[in-house]
Amino acid sequence: MKLRRGSRAVIYLTLFIGAIVFSFPFVWLVSTSVKVDQELFTADLNILPQRPLARKHSPYFEKRRLDALSGTAQRQAEVLPKLREIIRERKSDLDEDGVAAVADEVYAKLASLAPAELFKGPLDPFIAFARTTFTDVFLNEQIAQRKRSLLLGPIRTRSVDLQDVGVLDDLAPAKRWANQTPKVATLVDDSTDVIKFARIEYDFRDGDTIHLSSTAATPFDASKLQRVQIRIQPDDTWHDVNFELQAAGRKYRAVRRAMLAGYEWTTLTWQFPSADDTSNKIKTWTVLEDIGPATDMLASNQIKLGLFVNQTSDLGAVYNKTIRNYERTLDQIPFWRYVRVSLFLVFANIVLTLLFSSLIAYAFSRITWPGRDFCFVLMLATMMIPGQVTMIPHFLIWKSVGAYNTLTPLWLGAAFGSPFFIFLLRQFMLGIPRDLEDAARLDGCGFLRIYWHVILPLVRPSLAAIAIFTFMGAWNDFLGPLIYIADQRLYSLAFGLYAFSVQVSNSPTLTMAASVLMVTPVIIVFFLAQKYFVEGVTLTGMKG
Repeated sequence: MKLRRGSRAVIYLTLFIGAIVFSFPFVWLVSTSVKVDQELFTADLNILPQRPLARKHSPYFEKRRLDALSGTAQRQAEVLPKLREIIRERKSDLDEDGVAAVADEVYAKLASLAPAELFKGPLDPFIAFARTTFTDVFLNEQIAQRKRSLLLGPIRTRSVDLQDVGVLDDLAPAKRWANQTPKVATLVDDSTDVIKFARIEYDFRDGDTIHLSSTAATPFDASKLQRVQIRIQPDDTWHDVNFELQAAGRKYRAVRRAMLAGYEWTTLTWQFPSADDTSNKIKTWTVLEDIGPATDMLASNQIKLGLFVNQTSDLGAVYNKTIRNYERTLDQIPFWRYVRVSLFLVFANIVLTLLFSSLIAYAFSRITWPGRDFCFVLMLATMMIPGQVTMIPHFLIWKSVGAYNTLTPLWLGAAFGSPFFIFLLRQFMLGIPRDLEDAARLDGCGFLRIYWHVILPLVRPSLAAIAIFTFMGAWNDFLGPLIYIADQRLYSLAFGLYAFSVQVSNSPTLTMAASVLMVTPVIIVFFLAQKYFVEGVTLTGMKG
């Protein structure tokens, strides 16, 4: 019976809405993986990440808020002009962009400080409350919330003997660096109660690169240098930061650029190649590569640093923000080691499951032998036993045979078959006509040849469905490695990402980026093999 157009439209609309609803978690996962931490800790729920802007000059005032301003649009229109007047009176050095940005920040702050009756009541009492609140400390705090500046802090070096020292600490922050591009940038001394730093004021309309250099003496020989660290506060412009080093007669360059991402203080670390690069440590450094002889004559204990800030476009800023968390994730965990372990487990489980489950199903469905039905019922009964009941006996068995802290328990068990998959294949095999088997037997085929040349080709859809189930189970297996594996080198991807999330203090952005890398293969496999998956499930048990 044909569906009417209206009914068909309702079905399609329902499917479309369902697809949107069920795809929301994945959209949220991907969008969170490309955000910066500041975008997550806001009052409002922002599904999509904020678009990065490659500013041409800095310092600047951020006009966009990550969380929406409190109050109605009408209230904002009444209050903001008054707040701007007060700010102009108190901070005459601010330009109009700064006044507007700080007024927005002040408005949001006052909305949380003022009583609700005062905030929503007449304008004059609220403005009077604002004036009493506008202390210099208060205004400076709000300015700091909106002002974005590129700041350079202390420089530290460490030797291979773990001698960690700061260099050029006796100089003013701006004097530590020689500005090679004075038309583009200017260094200004600045400081807080916690840290002394130099502010870089730049304008890329006069050039596309900032080049700073610094020559410093270390208390150890430059040939023993292991790493260099620079404390930096980015200005959220997403420009590229490159680094060069001259030491012990050689010149080195960072293999990957950093980014001016976010506006929180961070430490940029560059390190010579070492065994740490292939270890299981969280990799928070960028490796230096040798690019040839040094171009400057330096003393044996001197090093020369070169810091480059290269302008990027708005499209480049979007690209930088998109890949940043993924680069950090791939750097900070032995991701490809985990992938290799997971691929081995997937391959071994799929091969053993398909082979032995199909053999057992063939014996239950096509061969008559004493006690067959009883054994089949007994096998089905094992599906009723919760996995938690057999978990400890399984562990004791594998440990007694010396398989603890090896991958053996995670794949060898597939050689005993899976009751559910055996049942699935048996039902499919029962639907295969006996005439095909009899014809093969007349041609001289034995049980194994019939199984291999007749039965297996006909149950291919079910085998494909089982392969997909097995792939997802082995790829996503978390409990197995948690129980049997203690050596981090043997972690599978699922368990490795859990360990990674603990190591990075459950950072949502990095955890989501790692999760996207993990679920992407599963999604690709499902979409490529969904035809066989559907056939294998729907045709099971059909006769004829």
